[in-house]
Amino acid sequence: MAKTVRQVDLVFPKLVAVALIYSSGSCDDLPEHARPDGYLAPLTATPTEWVTVLGTPVHDRFDWGISSHLTRPEARSYALKEYTGTRAMIGSAGISTFYPEMRTVFEEGLRDKDERAEFFVQRRTHHGLAEPTLEFTPSFLWYFDAIPRNDGSWYYLDDAGRDHELVRTRRTDTELRIDIAALPLRRYFAVRSRLLVIQHDRITRLDHVPDPEIDAVERSDLRHFAFHSGDIHSVDRPGFVRLVGKQIVLPIDAAPADLARPHTSERRFPDYTVGVDPSTGERITSTCDPDKLSNYFTDRGTPHYLTRVYFRREVLNRYTSQPSRYRIEAGRLSCLGLWGISIGTNPEGLTEVYLGDLGRDLPAEERDHWLSFNVPPSGGRDEGRFSRDILGQWTDGPPDPLRRLFAAREHFSTALSTLLGQAVYKTWHPADQIAFEGLHMPTSSEQHEADTLILLLAKGVIDYLNVKALRRLPGVTDPKALGINCLEAWVISSGEDSDTLIRPLRLLQGLRSTGPAHLRGKDWHATLTRAGLDGLRPDEQFVQVLTLTGDALRALAQHAETQHQSTQ
Repeated sequence: MAKTVRQVDLVFPKLVAVALIYSSGSCDDLPEHARPDGYLAPLTATPTEWVTVLGTPVHDRFDWGISSHLTRPEARSYALKEYTGTRAMIGSAGISTFYPEMRTVFEEGLRDKDERAEFFVQRRTHHGLAEPTLEFTPSFLWYFDAIPRNDGSWYYLDDAGRDHELVRTRRTDTELRIDIAALPLRRYFAVRSRLLVIQHDRITRLDHVPDPEIDAVERSDLRHFAFHSGDIHSVDRPGFVRLVGKQIVLPIDAAPADLARPHTSERRFPDYTVGVDPSTGERITSTCDPDKLSNYFTDRGTPHYLTRVYFRREVLNRYTSQPSRYRIEAGRLSCLGLWGISIGTNPEGLTEVYLGDLGRDLPAEERDHWLSFNVPPSGGRDEGRFSRDILGQWTDGPPDPLRRLFAAREHFSTALSTLLGQAVYKTWHPADQIAFEGLHMPTSSEQHEADTLILLLAKGVIDYLNVKALRRLPGVTDPKALGINCLEAWVISSGEDSDTLIRPLRLLQGLRSTGPAHLRGKDWHATLTRAGLDGLRPDEQFVQVLTLTGDALRALAQHAETQHQSTQ
């Protein structure tokens, strides 16, 4: 039967490298580190891990280096015609004058038509006046929408918002290497129909001059290397061997449609539990593929798109632990604008999602995570969500103490700042602001999670208070008074009930100090008992403290507004 020849086989046929062929001498008497085989063996045209695209000695030495550039598939033979370095004038811009017509041309440095080469990467040292910078051809970083790190490396995000390493920097006392993840790199070559040409040059000094002289060459459609010896007529290590040459890195074999995005996209739709067979007690499952589900217009004999699927609330832990990346708001989970899915909470505390949304809105990379928390329906539906989504009714939904807390803190900050004429909260440190804005309702009954949330709440509400500003409040006489004491002195001096306005803040501070911030002991239990929280689970304790704190901040804000109006 005839073998089908693919388009990619015509452009990038399977090629086999050959070994070095010695016309003179050999490497048998060379020390291990000077032999070429160990260096050449890992070099492949189809790498799957990392590719070193740039390498240089750290100090002023010229015995080793790696550079690279791009070329078109049809120019592969030309690129490998010589084993010595490419003379292409790429990586720098300038003026060229052609004689005898005295024609002046500006060379932008991105390509060299004569050499059939295109710029890919270089490291500019700026004459030592600034830290060296790493430069790539812009489309490489643009294709991945790559994100830089402080150490000079780059990464990119997949559809699910997960990190993938793209460029890494390896530095030792003697050398610097720039590596790129091989499969993403070769994906970029495929979408641009380009090859990577990597130039290698390595000189190894020897205590003696090899005799006979070494002269060897390797030549194939994949690479072209030469290995030879020489004499530099030096008293100290007079001999040397040099390995110099080029290799090709090929694109991946992928259809053009698969290259529209810079990473592979999975098309897996797992089956989720949607019910229980009342006669057998076995779970009833269904695919989440929206194209296979029934809807109001088409009955495919499958569950409806809007079938409710339930998950243990711990499914959200992976998202609450990364507030800079994921956001959980009332009725929605989202990731950096990359994706978002509507969620609800039923009376039993389970997370509720529509079956079709799992296949349409949730990235494939996330579906297995959700599947591991999938449980049979229990406890009824989210009635507020049902009224809004299905019945089309206006509904406020259940109380949201978290949103009320954020609004109350802002109200408190604005009202007291207006009263005092200066900010009552210090400027956020970016990391603390992200953490505080990532404050969320508990996703478990674990004490550890409640402790973390209490620490975040106390830091954002109490620790960031501008004590110097609060000492200017009416009734504050102690020049060393701390934040809550200042507020309490102000409230008492104006005849208000400090127990209502201040006690919740002292409760929050007390729970933080006697629990997560220090060794937990009898003071912790005493604080819970005084507040009537000792009979609640840790997650219920936090929700109660959150609610009381928001109420106190709102009442303090209203008191400040009343005082400010009375002075006008």
